[in-house]
Amino acid sequence: TEESPPLEQKTEATDPGFILPDITPTDPQNGKTTLTIPQIVEKAKPAVVAIYTDRVVDQFGERSQNIVSGSGFIISSDGYVVTNAHVIENARSIHVNLEDGRAFETKLVGSDSYGDIAVLKIDSKNLPFVELGDSSKLLIGELAIAIGNPTGRLSGTVTSGIISALDRELSQTPIALIQTDAALNPGNSGGALLNSYGEVIGINQLKIIFSDEGSVEQIQGISFAIPINAAKPIIESIIRTGKHVWPMMGITVSTVEESLAADQGLHYPGVVVVAVEPGSAGNKAGLKTGDVITTFDGKQVSTTKQLADYKNEREAGDRVTITIYRGSREMTIEMVLGASS
Repeated sequence: TEESPPLEQKTEATDPGFILPDITPTDPQNGKTTLTIPQIVEKAKPAVVAIYTDRVVDQFGERSQNIVSGSGFIISSDGYVVTNAHVIENARSIHVNLEDGRAFETKLVGSDSYGDIAVLKIDSKNLPFVELGDSSKLLIGELAIAIGNPTGRLSGTVTSGIISALDRELSQTPIALIQTDAALNPGNSGGALLNSYGEVIGINQLKIIFSDEGSVEQIQGISFAIPINAAKPIIESIIRTGKHVWPMMGITVSTVEESLAADQGLHYPGVVVVAVEPGSAGNKAGLKTGDVITTFDGKQVSTTKQLADYKNEREAGDRVTITIYRGSREMTIEMVLGASS
């Protein structure tokens, strides 16, 4: 379900000309050599930071002050730091500790709560920084190394595992995630997930604790990270403008299953509209519950991920053409994409 993010926090230090370096290719044909785990740690760990925020929480009508911990990593020598938006949400102050013992109070450049990505700025120069890899080249089963600040008291903790799966879709995020069995715990959020070249290929984000909603059966070894390729345009947008605007359709959709399509009276293949938000782009375009979307601007749509990917390639305000089936009737509609903020 697409939801508009909460009100933005005050942001500073936007840089309209900012651009990250091109993603570094990971295949060994380009002269790269795989590293041992100690070599990966030596390369990346100095640029991974522990984050501590001062947050005021209202509980039962009373205000209390809490210190919330998380992780992040430096992406440029002049001090841009990437983390999860939920790590710094509602923070009155944000401090980072480096591996070498230095500590800084940072400024919030901007935050995208919908994608769960935030950028901070350290006022310093010549800082260690990570290299960004190419998450599109990941293979299931390859090495994955996580570095972060679990519990808020164990900064610089290294855990290892593998890439367990790719393109995992979860209701908590619009981005298809990397699944890994590298151990993550509270405080790891926002930290670096690294490949065998010591490059960041993901931002550690979520851990599944229970097998199902309402279940008390705990499970192990299922954690998720935001792919760096998906994060890069958001990071660049935040540094340039202080925010990232997502194109929005304002609908909830589900992939049509071939085995159920006939019984449900739905066209196959496609994605079926489950709900339409009042006043949204989808509502204004005339979409209705039960409509099956089959193309988005001429591109075939068979899964919810495909629809999300095509939508996210566009910008808010773009006019797009969508083909739908309403029962057995094929229709073409135009939609002006909405904005997340």
